[in-house]
Amino acid sequence: MAYTSQDSLKSAAGSDDSVDITDICQALQNMIKGDMTPVESSFYNKLPAAPTESRNPLKARSLFLSDDDYSLAIKAMGKSGTLVKRRQILPGKTYLTITINKIGMKDPQSYIDPVITITTLTQQGTLVEPQQDTPVSTKHREVAYVPFDVDVELSTPLEEIPQGSAIFFEFKHFKPKKHSISVKCFSLMEMDEIKPGKTFLEIYKKPTDFRRKNLSLLSVKPLYLHVTLILHKI
Repeated sequence: MAYTSQDSLKSAAGSDDSVDITDICQALQNMIKGDMTPVESSFYNKLPAAPTESRNPLKARSLFLSDDDYSLAIKAMGKSGTLVKRRQILPGKTYLTITINKIGMKDPQSYIDPVITITTLTQQGTLVEPQQDTPVSTKHREVAYVPFDVDVELSTPLEEIPQGSAIFFEFKHFKPKKHSISVKCFSLMEMDEIKPGKTFLEIYKKPTDFRRKNLSLLSVKPLYLHVTLILHKI
């Protein structure tokens, strides 16, 4: 039996043939708060079918949500992000923690609720592990930087990440006029660039080029994504 919020999911599973994304987001919030009651299976019959290639972000920006619904879902999650702590470390394996220090922007004060989405992809565009989002940056912004100072832990050992893979960092912010989350720019780090210590990654213009074929710098100014890499091995 599936369990979820009675108030919101039951209403979403009513006589209407469509599912309101607002009800789904509210239900998710209630689940987090611990409001768990059984819900009829008819609700799930109205949900869109999962795509057959959901692990390939090159073919779809989101699984089955429009841009507006995607933005609504992100906002419903709050500002705490989706970072996941590493659950285990296997002996003899090397793990990577990325401290995202700050990103250089010429107009750092203009971005509302800025976050960075981290995506690890193979050369063929397959997700190595689930995407993660930093919490919204609320720190005091410097003259040319948006600070984050958050740790991102990869759960996959470096030895098990396929050759040619890369880690992408998408800088996103909220646009109130469009009521949407927008990608401003992105950076990437290829596997042969992973060395312990501080490093500076170039910032490229959107849209995010997961195939790494047409990279174009965001600015002629020396702006970088500042990160610190920590390698763990037992």
